[in-house]
Amino acid sequence: MAASPPGLLILVPARGGSKGLPGKNVKRLGGIPLLAWTARAIRAAGVGGRAVLSTDDPGIADVGRAEGLEVPFLRPPDLARDDTDMVDVVAHAVDVIERDAAVDTVMLLQPTCPFRRATRLAEALALLQLDGTEGVIGAARIERSPSLLYREGAGGLLDALAPWAPDTLRQRTRPTFTSNGTLYLVTREALRRHRRLFPPRLRALETTAIEGIDIDTRDDWALAEAVVAAGLAAPATA
Repeated sequence: MAASPPGLLILVPARGGSKGLPGKNVKRLGGIPLLAWTARAIRAAGVGGRAVLSTDDPGIADVGRAEGLEVPFLRPPDLARDDTDMVDVVAHAVDVIERDAAVDTVMLLQPTCPFRRATRLAEALALLQLDGTEGVIGAARIERSPSLLYREGAGGLLDALAPWAPDTLRQRTRPTFTSNGTLYLVTREALRRHRRLFPPRLRALETTAIEGIDIDTRDDWALAEAVVAAGLAAPATA
C-alpha cells in the first residue's frame, strides 16, 4: 500500500440540489444512503488523511457524520449551484481546512460513483508518487482507434479525430482514456499553480465499466440498482 501523504485531504462533495435525480446523495442504494458507499470505501481503503464532506445541506451533513466523515463547514449557497465549477468547491474546502492544518494532496471522490473499489485510493496515491506526476484521474479506456472517432462538423457531417488507419494498426495505437468521475487526485502545488483537477502532468488510473457508473439521472439510478441486485457490487466493509 502506498504511504499516505502527510497532508492528505479526501474531499467528498455532495450538494443538496439535483434536478436530474432529487435527493440522490442520500437516496438509499442497496439499503444504505448513496453517500455511504463512498464513505465506507474511504474507511476500507485505510490510506489515512482527513475525509471531509463538502455540502450545503444540513440533512446530508448528518448522514455524512453518521458515516464517519468530517463536516467542519457548510458550503456557501453560491458554491452549490448547478453551474458551480467543481474546482471552486475544492478550492473553498482547501482554504477552510488550511486555516488550521496543512494540505499537501487533495483526493476528490464523488458519491455519485458508488462502485469504485476501495483499493483504488491506494493505487492512485502510488501513481502520484511517480516522478513528475501532478495528478491522477480515474479513467475508462476507449477501445477504439482515434481514426474511428468523429466529431460533428459543418452541416452535420462528421470529421475524423485522426487520419484513418487499417484495423491491423490499431494494436500499435497508444491507449486512449477518458475521465469517468471515479477519482481525482492532485497535489496542492499543482492545484495552486493550475487551478484545475486535470493538471498537465497527469496519469490515468484505469477502472472497470461498473466502477465508472456515474449516477445523475433516473436511468443511471435504475442501472445502479440492477448492478446491486445482480450482486456485481456491494458496499465496502472496513
